[in-house]
Parts: sequence; structure tokens; C-alpha cells
Amino acid sequence: MNAPLPAQVLKQHLIDPEICIRCNTCEETCPVDAITHDSNNYVVDPDICNGCMACVPPCPTGSIDNWRLMVRSEAYSVQEQFGWEELPKEKALPVADEAAAAAAPSDDVSEVLAQPSAQAAFTLPGASVPPWSAAHPYVNLYTHKAPMTATVVGNYRVTGVDT
Repeated sequence: MNAPLPAQVLKQHLIDPEICIRCNTCEETCPVDAITHDSNNYVVDPDICNGCMACVPPCPTGSIDNWRLMVRSEAYSVQEQFGWEELPKEKALPVADEAAAAAAPSDDVSEVLAQPSAQAAFTLPGASVPPWSAAHPYVNLYTHKAPMTATVVGNYRVTGVDT
């Protein structure tokens, strides 16, 4: 069981612009309107997002299932996120050892992060795994109770030798 994060640490929700297909599903499903977009990117406002995860399951690509642990005062702003072509590398949290914390106890974040219980609460594994929302296929979305309408735009033989 993980302890809650210190108040100075934010688990910021980010959308990967390389994977996002700009389908607007996340923005429409966000109950607190924390997601917005411009002509290039969809972004999550860290000041509004409450971490409810309502936007993660509907995302067809899993691009919205990205999180960064960072000092709250250094969170990526909406304007900064609009300029991204790819997600930035994860920043290392400022962790002070006991000697450095004793010598310079002025930094509140370093003091909190120096505690072993706080470090264990948000230690991440080294391997990168795909987002859980992209790893599982969604099946039986359309049934006789919830049908899908398709439009035929042409007849193409896909079993021929020349295809």
C-alpha cells in the first residue's frame, strides 16, 4: 500500500501528442473540463484536473494515460504543453540525502522527499510499459441493443490475386 504523495509533489496528467489522434473523446468525457485543445495538441490543465480518470478508458489510443511526478511549482503549464511535438523526459524529483538535508533544511520539498516513506510512495519501475488503456481491446461495443451504422462507399474485391 502506497502512502499519499506529499502536498508539494504533483502527479501531473499529460497527453502524448505523438500517439493522440485528436478525436476529442477525452475533452468530451472530462467532468471538470480540465482538457482543452488548440489546432495542434490536446492538453490537461494541472490546476483543474482532479485525477478522476474518467477520460482514460474512452481514449482509443491510450495517449492520455501518461503521468509525471514533479514538484507542484514546476508543473507544465497549458501553454507549454501546446508547443510539444513529443512528451518531455521525466524530470528527477529533488531528493536530498540526510547530510544535505541537515546542512540546508530551507527547501521544504527536499525535506519531505528525503524521508524514506515518501520516497517509497512514488518510486517508479525502470521498464516502460504501454498504457493500460491501449493494452486491452474493447470488444462487443456494438450489439443488437446498441447497433453500429456503416456506410458503403464502394465495392472492392479484396480477395483477388491482384490485390
